[in-house]
Amino acid sequence: MLLTATLTGCGPSGETPTARVLPAKPDFAQPVSVPEPKKGEPLVAIAARERAGRLAANGRLSAFGKWYESVREDYAR
Repeated sequence: MLLTATLTGCGPSGETPTARVLPAKPDFAQPVSVPEPKKGEPLVAIAARERAGRLAANGRLSAFGKWYESVREDYAR
């Protein structure tokens, strides 16, 4: 009798676990493409294009970090 009473708490509770599905990656999480330099192209133009590519990539990484933190907070609920 005691063993039966002890084991009654071990059975399934009847609750179905909540499904957790993470959202698809956001549109901004795409690689930043920067064209290769052309022969004879001015170095200032190449540097400006590379800088613009880095700024775009860093902006996307920042946005991705914010998105990830919000997903993480929602997932923890």
